[in-house]
Amino acid sequence: MVQHSGNFSELVDFDPVLTEIFFQKYAQIPQILLPTIYAQRESRKAKETDMRIGSFPDPQPWDGHVFYDDAERDSKIEYVHGHLTLGFKVDIEMREDMQYDGIFDRAANLGQSFARKIVKDESSPFNNAFSSSYPGYDSKALCATDHPRSETDATAVSNYLGAKALTSANLEDAIIQLESLGDDRGEETNAMANVLLVGRQQRKTALELTSSELTPESANNAINVHNDLQTLVHPMISGKKWFVMDREMARMVLKWYWRVRTSFGVDDDKSNTLMRSYFGRNRYSYGWSDFRFVVGSNPA
Repeated sequence: MVQHSGNFSELVDFDPVLTEIFFQKYAQIPQILLPTIYAQRESRKAKETDMRIGSFPDPQPWDGHVFYDDAERDSKIEYVHGHLTLGFKVDIEMREDMQYDGIFDRAANLGQSFARKIVKDESSPFNNAFSSSYPGYDSKALCATDHPRSETDATAVSNYLGAKALTSANLEDAIIQLESLGDDRGEETNAMANVLLVGRQQRKTALELTSSELTPESANNAINVHNDLQTLVHPMISGKKWFVMDREMARMVLKWYWRVRTSFGVDDDKSNTLMRSYFGRNRYSYGWSDFRFVVGSNPA
């Protein structure tokens, strides 16, 4: 939207101020999952490729030689970076006269837009965790009953709890299911549940289940075995979905590649439109390379 002169108050040094306003607003909408459960990495390419490699068996007793085993090659995963842009324009008269009072709101709102999009995207794997329209490397949703154990072993592995409500008993079932998931050979993954992720609708229940030293569903002063879980409440996760996960395992397989971090730019088009353009842009990709870090439930 073009802003014309006539309704802006006087100020000096236009561009650095707008840049500062953009990033101040950008920082006011904090990323919740990126610093907590994602592996953030820098990329120098148009896309990143992740080759899944299988596990090894237990070490073998020494009998005069080393026992060698091949970890099987599994699925190949590509992370293709998206390129996001958005901006606004200012006419040359407004810039020359330094009449740009209302333009500050545009810079702030632009920063808000970029920050909000990242927060939406970091929650996307969980918002779409039960939808077959968003398959992963094994052509299954993130939380499914029939993940193949590996590319060469079709044995079904489930990390979907069903449509169970968030209760202490069901939370314990999810923890047991997560910690019982086998790897591509059926061996223990050694997962340890330490995160409970919910949306707004489950905030109260989740905090009640995890924040008290004593069990919230009993008057018998029983120890609350779930108060060591870190509860993450994400405003962009819709409905009553809830997830139990291993934070350290998530940081290995839940990936976010930054090709270009969010920036604020300026461009002149004096010879054509006499407009000064202000824009933000970034490039990134994200996804998961293994489902065994999480168990999810999707109650109505």
